[in-house]
Formats: sequence, C-alpha cells, structure tokens
Amino acid sequence: MSFLRFVLVLMSLSFLTFSCGDKAEDLKEEISRRSEPTITALSPERGAAGDVVKITGTGFGTERSKVKVRFSATDATVIAVTDTEIEVRAPEGFEDRAASVRVFASSLPSNTLDFHYIGTTAPTITSVSATCFYNSTVIISGAHFSLNKEDNIVKFGTIAGTVTEATATSLTVLAPDLGGATSADITVTKFDLVSNAMKIDVDVDQNKVATYNWTTHTARTGLVYKTGEFALFGSTTRRIHILDVTLNASNTLGIGFSTTNAATVTMCNNYGAWAGINAGYFPLGGTTDKDPYIRINGETVQVGHTSGVSVHFANAALLIHNNVASVRRLGTSGGTLNQVAAAVPVSEAENVIVCGPMLIVDGAIDIVSPTNPHNTSSTARTGLGVTADGKRVFMVVVDTGNGVTGVTTEQLAKILQALGSRNAMNFDGGGSSTMFVKGHGTNGLVNLPSGGVQRAVRSVVYVK
Repeated sequence: MSFLRFVLVLMSLSFLTFSCGDKAEDLKEEISRRSEPTITALSPERGAAGDVVKITGTGFGTERSKVKVRFSATDATVIAVTDTEIEVRAPEGFEDRAASVRVFASSLPSNTLDFHYIGTTAPTITSVSATCFYNSTVIISGAHFSLNKEDNIVKFGTIAGTVTEATATSLTVLAPDLGGATSADITVTKFDLVSNAMKIDVDVDQNKVATYNWTTHTARTGLVYKTGEFALFGSTTRRIHILDVTLNASNTLGIGFSTTNAATVTMCNNYGAWAGINAGYFPLGGTTDKDPYIRINGETVQVGHTSGVSVHFANAALLIHNNVASVRRLGTSGGTLNQVAAAVPVSEAENVIVCGPMLIVDGAIDIVSPTNPHNTSSTARTGLGVTADGKRVFMVVVDTGNGVTGVTTEQLAKILQALGSRNAMNFDGGGSSTMFVKGHGTNGLVNLPSGGVQRAVRSVVYVK
C-alpha cells in the first residue's frame, strides 16, 4: 500500500512538472511574438485639430483597449485599430507647430513621426528689409508664420522667393529676379491664408549687377574671371572686372609683398599665381603715412605705420587661415589700427594685410565717414569680399578713363554685395588698381590701369 502511494505521488509530480513547463514555454513564446510597434507613415502629414489621421505600420495588435496614441504629450482618440493601421482624431492644443506621434501597443512604445498642425490665423507682416535685388537676403518680420519653412509661400508681386529659414515671427527669404521692377509688394501665404502686403524697393543697380550677363572665362576649376561694361549708377558707363574664386586644395589665397615695389603683374608672376589684384596702400612719394601691417605665412614682413594712419586707409584687414578668408573691421577711429591687426594671433591667421575702408560688415554696407572725399570721389577702385563661410572670394577692379568712369566706395560696396559678399573691404585704388589673370589680356593684365600704365605697388592678393 505504501509502495502504491509512492508511485502515485511520483506520477503526480511528473504531471505537474510537465504542465508547468508547458505553460512557461507558452508564456515565453507569447513574449517573443510581442514586438515593439513601428510607425511607417501618417496620412495626412499635416492638418488641424479634429482631423482623422491614419497611422500605418506594424505590430499594433487588434485590441483597441490595448492601443494608445499620443501627439507629443496629449492622448488622441482612437477610432479604429488593426495590426497595421490605426485611425485617430488629432487632439486639440496645437497650432503652427509639429507634434510627435507615438503609438503604445500593450504598453510597448513605437518610434515617432511628426504631424504638422496648420494654423487657423493668417500671417501678418510688420516689416521687411529696406531694399532687395536678385538673390539678396530679405528679412520679413511679423506673426503667425509657419515653423515649417515650406508652408510659407512668399511672393514679391507674383514671383515667389525662396524661404531659407522660418520662425513664428520671422522669415529669411532669397529675393527672386524681379527684372526691371523698382519695387514689389511682399505677401506671405500659409495654407491659403494670405497676409497683408508690404512694399519693398528694388535696388536697380545691384539688381543689374546680380543679373548681368557677364563675359566669363574659366581660368581653371573654381577660378572664374568675369568682365562687363555697361551703364551703372545712372547713365554712366562702368567697366568692371571680377575674380570669382572658390578656395580649395587647387585654389590657394595668398598675400604677396615687395619692399622695392613692382607692378601687380610682375609680383603675381613672381609668386607663380594664376590670378591676383593689387592690395595695400603705400606712401606714394613718401608724403603720407599709409604703410599697412602685413603678415605672410606667420611672419611679419611689414610692421606698418603705428601712428597717424588715417582710419580710411587702415580700418579693415584681410585674414587667411588654413585657406579660409575673412574680412574684419579693426575699428572705426584711431591711427594705431595696424597694431590691432598685429595682435591677431598667428593661430587665427597666418596671413594678414591691412587696408580700408571697410565696406560691408555682416551683410550691411557700413563705411566710416562716408562723406569724406576719399569715399565720395569717383575713381578706379580695387575691392575684395568674402562669403559667410570664407570659402568664396570676390576680387573686383573698376576702371576709369578711356570712356568709362570709376566708382565711389559705396558703389564698390554695392557691387561686392550684389555679387554675394558678406564682408568686404577697399584696397588701394586710382593708378594702382590692377587685375592679373594668367593667360588672358596682355601678359596677364586684363584691365586698363588709370593713366594707361601699371603703377609699381608694394603688395598683392593672389590665387595659386
């Protein structure tokens, strides 16, 4: 009897062991089958509160009670559920912004996709930039703009601009080509809601420079020489020469210097350059303190006059660091600006040359003492501008004489700005203004220097 009871106990234990083992395996299998839900698409991707949104994906399950959907931190009303599709109603509380949509299936969270809530209030413009020209940056201030830049349609009259940045109160737009228009009414449309209109003037001269059909020669990849002769700043004919340089491993920007003075073409050839322009002032005839501070490859080659230098000749500097260029304003007054340039660490710029005046500061024309005769005289000019990233450089020479007239510093600034310069400076002008392009012109001389003869200069900016 005892033996029989023992056998029955063993059989019961075996049954229980096998039974519990089966349940454990079933639970493990169920857990392994349960994977995180995944959202692949929202339809539509934008809309208003109350709209029905279809969420497509996998792993949602089929029990509506086990599915939750959140728009950012707000729960949405679930209408219908299948394992691959959920319908919800977009919750209230959002406008002109994106809400991140997440699915929770049996408490397991999915990835997120953004649902963009459209606004129900028309945008309003309160101010725009004073002027524009083709491809210039226009700032539009106001309210109720969409944070999604593609939702804001900005028109200049009937022509759309390109929105590059957007906040609820500001839009940054590249102006379109407005042809010969002198002004345009700007409007912003967001989801068929149209703003008020605000007038912007077109700078006709800058627009002409920005859209002009230049005679173009590619000296080599990333180094383009352009020239044009046309009426600008009124009915007066101007002859403009441009070097459009992309700095890279093939195109290196440098500063050349000669203590004995030499023609720009000669100096550029001595440095093995492909192109270049004259650069800093020097005391012609020894009458004025104009010598600039110059540093080449980390070594100071000219200290420059340390006192008494006019701010017009020395309040700007070209700096080159690892073949990236920048133009920096050194100050707006004082005769010791060469010392300010000399204090710039070599770790910030291996190459430096001082000149002036500064023409463009952070995208705005800003010239010290603009009514000074040095700035208002219409003469041959040499200038240099750089883009915001410092990897594209514009060198400009404007001729005078022989049927054409030079420009003021403000007009030179407008030319450089229209070409795309974010910062720019003036170099030595008049009889010094010279441009060299290897293989072009007369032994590389492509412009006609004032007086018809190359003046010997002390420094150049070149590309090799």
